[in-house]
Amino acid sequence: MLRPDTVTQPVDNLFTNINKINIDILSELQKDVNPYDMVSLVFLLYDTPDTALQRLILYQRVSKDVEANNMNLLYDWALYAQSRSTWRYEFLEALAICRLYKVIRKLGFNVSNVKKHYLPDNIYVTVYIDPVKKALYKICENMTLEHLSKFKRTLISYKINISEHDMCEIIFLELMSQKFILLGQYDKETKKYNGNYDIEELAVIFDNLSHFGKYATILREIKNQTNSQNNLDSSKQMTSVDNKLTSRVNNSLIQSKTTVNDFKETFEYFNQLQLEEEFDSIFKSDRSKLGTDAYPLKNLKRIGVCCIINQEKFHPSKDSIKHRTSAVLSDRVGSTYDLIALEETMTLLNFEVISKSNLDQIEVFQFIKEVIKKHTCAEDSVFMLCILSHGVRGHVYAADSTTIKIEDIKNLLDSDEAVQLHGIPKVLIIQACQTESELDIYSKLVADSPRSDFYLKKTHFLVFWATAPSYEAFRNEDKGSLFIQSLCLLIKKKVEHEQIYDIFTKVIDYVSHLCTYLKQHQVPFIETTLRKKLYLAIPH
Repeated sequence: MLRPDTVTQPVDNLFTNINKINIDILSELQKDVNPYDMVSLVFLLYDTPDTALQRLILYQRVSKDVEANNMNLLYDWALYAQSRSTWRYEFLEALAICRLYKVIRKLGFNVSNVKKHYLPDNIYVTVYIDPVKKALYKICENMTLEHLSKFKRTLISYKINISEHDMCEIIFLELMSQKFILLGQYDKETKKYNGNYDIEELAVIFDNLSHFGKYATILREIKNQTNSQNNLDSSKQMTSVDNKLTSRVNNSLIQSKTTVNDFKETFEYFNQLQLEEEFDSIFKSDRSKLGTDAYPLKNLKRIGVCCIINQEKFHPSKDSIKHRTSAVLSDRVGSTYDLIALEETMTLLNFEVISKSNLDQIEVFQFIKEVIKKHTCAEDSVFMLCILSHGVRGHVYAADSTTIKIEDIKNLLDSDEAVQLHGIPKVLIIQACQTESELDIYSKLVADSPRSDFYLKKTHFLVFWATAPSYEAFRNEDKGSLFIQSLCLLIKKKVEHEQIYDIFTKVIDYVSHLCTYLKQHQVPFIETTLRKKLYLAIPH
C-alpha cells in the first residue's frame, strides 16, 4: 500500500524487541484487551472473514462468562499466522491502528516510534494490514449509533440478515462472508495485498447514507490503488491523496451546514401578526346546529381518527438506490415539534390520535391500513391523515428514501379496505416540499382495488399541502415548520367559529405573510372534492 518516503525505513531500533512477541505472550495479552478491542483486532488480523465472523459471534456470546477465558482469539490467530515471517509486524500494526498503546508498551516498544512507522491515523497507509480492512475499521470508528442503525436498516432492504449484529466490524465481516464485499489476497513474495477488490455495492450505500459520501470516495480510491500496480511515486501520490481527502472532508462539512434554514426571529414575527377576529356572518340566530349544507358531526366526544406519520430520519434502501440519483435525504431536525403540535391540537378537538415515526414505504401503507381496521368506527365523522416528510411534486418520501404517491394513498382510502371511510370527509395534511424532480419516480405499491358495488371515488377529500407545486416547504429546526405551526395555531383559534376550508385559507394568508417577511417562496395549496362544508366543532 502507499508509504511516504519519510518513513520507508523503520525508525532506528524500532524492531529490536520484535522477537519477544511469541505465541505464549499473545496468550497472556488477551487479559489486557477488552471485548470491543478484541473484535477490532480479530477483524484486522484474521485472513478468512467466515472464520473471524463465527469466532466473534461465539466470543460475544460467552464474553461475559468464564468460558471466554478459554477462547484465546489472539493465540488461535498466531498459531495459523506464524507460518508467515511478517506475523509479528502484522500484530504490532493492528495494535497501533486500534490505539492499544498500553499493550504496545508492555511488549517493550516505543509508542511514538511505532506510530511514526505505521501511521495508524492515516486511512491511506498500511504496511501489512489489508488496506480495505483498515479503511473499514476507520469507518467503524466514526459511525455513531444513529448512523449504524440507518446502515442496518439499509442492509435489511438487501435481504442481508444483520439484525443480531451490534458491532460495525462484525457487520462488515458478515458482508465479506456473503461476498457483498470482496477482498484481495496477501502475496507473501511482494508482501502486498493484491487481487480484485470489489466494494462498489457498499460504496453506493455510503453515497446515499448521510455524512458517509466521503467514505465511499475513500473506499473507491483505495480499491483502485490496491487493484492497480503500486509502483507509483509514493510521496507525490500521498500528497495528492491527502489533498483530495482534505478537500472532500471540508466540502462535506460545508454541505452538512447547508440544510434547512434556521430562521432568525421567525417566530417572534409569527406572534406579532394580527389575526382577523371577525367571524363569518353566516352564523346568525342559531349557531348550535349545523345546516344541511355541512357534513354531520355524529359524536362531539369523538370527531374521528387522526393518523400522523412523522418521517424525521432517513436511510437509503436497495430500491431507492436503484431508482433515484438525487442527493442524500437529510434528517428533518425539528419535525418532532410539528408532531407534538398536531397531537396536542387534534386531541383537543376530540380526535383519537395515532402516530408513528420513520416508516419505510411498505410500513406506511401497513400503518394506514392498521389504523383504518382497528381504530375507525361507524360514529367517526372525519378521517384525518397528516404526513410530515421530504417530498417532490405529488409525492412524499418514506424513511427508506423511496417515494410514495399521494394519489396512491387516496386510492387506499377509497378502496374496499377502507369501506368504513366511504362517504365521510378525509382530510390530508402534507408537510413536504413539492419541488420538481428529475428522478424516475418509483413506487412498487399501488393501493387501488376494484369495488363490487358503485361508489363515486375521489369525492369527500380535502388535501392541504404545505406548499404549491414547484415550491419548497420550510422548517425551523428549533421550532417546527411554518406550515404546521401556523395550521395548529389557527385551528385552535378558529375551529369553533369557521369551517375547515376557511381556516385553511387563513393559513395560506398567514404563511404567505411569514414568507414575505422571510423573503422565501412558500404558498400552501388546497385541493378539495368536498361536497359540503366541513366543521370540526359545532360553530358558536
